[in-house]
Order: sequence, then C-alpha cells, then structure tokens
Amino acid sequence: MVLTGVSVLAVATASLVLAPSMVNAQSQTGGDYTLNRAGSAVGFTISASMLFKVKRDGVFKDFTGNLSYNPARPTDTHIDLTVYTDSVDMHNAEHDQLMKSPDFFDVARFPTMHFVSDSTIRKPDGSFSMTGDMTIRGVTKRLTIPVKMRQDSNATGQSGAVFESNFQIDRTEFGLNGVPKFGVSISKKVAIHIAIAANVGGPGR
Repeated sequence: MVLTGVSVLAVATASLVLAPSMVNAQSQTGGDYTLNRAGSAVGFTISASMLFKVKRDGVFKDFTGNLSYNPARPTDTHIDLTVYTDSVDMHNAEHDQLMKSPDFFDVARFPTMHFVSDSTIRKPDGSFSMTGDMTIRGVTKRLTIPVKMRQDSNATGQSGAVFESNFQIDRTEFGLNGVPKFGVSISKKVAIHIAIAANVGGPGR
C-alpha cells in the first residue's frame, strides 16, 4: 500500500471498518478526495505454523493519501496511498519490534510504503481492477488489485468516497525475508486489507 501499498507482513487484520457516518449517495458529483484516517484502515494477515497453523492480524496506524473518483468517468479513478512502516501494530510488542527490524520492514531505512495507481478498469459486476506501482523496502512491483468503490456523503451532506480492496502479495518479492525464532514458519503470501473513507477537501491526516 500500498500500500505503497500496502502492505505486508505479518498477519491478519480482521475486518476493516469504514466511517459509520457515511451513507449511500450515488448522485453526488465526483472529484478529488483526501483520506479520512479516522474512518479508514490498512492492515494485513499472515499465516504461520509451528505444531499447527495460525493466523495473525496486523495494522498500520499511520497513513495518508488521496483518491480521485468520478462515477461518470470510472476509468479515470486514481489513488495514491502512503503508509508509515513504523506505525505497524501486531498487538504484541515483541512482534512489533520484529516487523520493524532489518529482517522485515527495516523502518530506519525505509520509513514508508507506497502504492500509486495509473490505470483502472471497470468490471461487469461494477467493481474495479486497478493497476499501479507498489513500493516496499525500496522495491517497486507492478500490481493489479481488485477494488470496490462508491461515492457517498455523510449526515451533513459532505461529499465523500469509499474505497475497499483485499488482495495478496508475496512478501519475499519485496525483501521481507525475516524468519522468527523458535522454528516458526511464515507463509510467503500475505493478505492485505485496505478500507479508505475519503472526503472532499478534508485534512490529509
């Protein structure tokens, strides 16, 4: 995630919750939106195994971005998302330090991850397929992700948009090659979960 997109490592973020104040309003006009962090979430799920398989949840608490969306021109949709790697939270201090270490995100050298799209295709079911560049640990890969998106407004009539995506990456392609202690094996595949609520002209963070 970016996320650049977003992403990666460690575990399973449960469901990502969008701003509860948002209600459907497809008739609004499109435009440029700024991410509403309070109503957004960026997380990941990692599968690991010792004597048995387990899943772990992780989230990033700090991220920022912008979304351009107009339902009249859906193929012009564009997203730019930056995630701050030092904000990784696996709900366990030891696991957090491991994720921040040079074996994984190496936050001292690579403080951000980034995803920026450059093309969007609308699918027959109304969802989108978005292609762009994801950068993690200084490695950039082309990635196509599934996206669900809609234009909304809140109770005060302020225009907004909702962006949701769930996809997988191979962590080793981005140099996330660390191995935990005690013989724990981590899957190469990491599930990424992004849910973004964005407002017109709101604060970026």
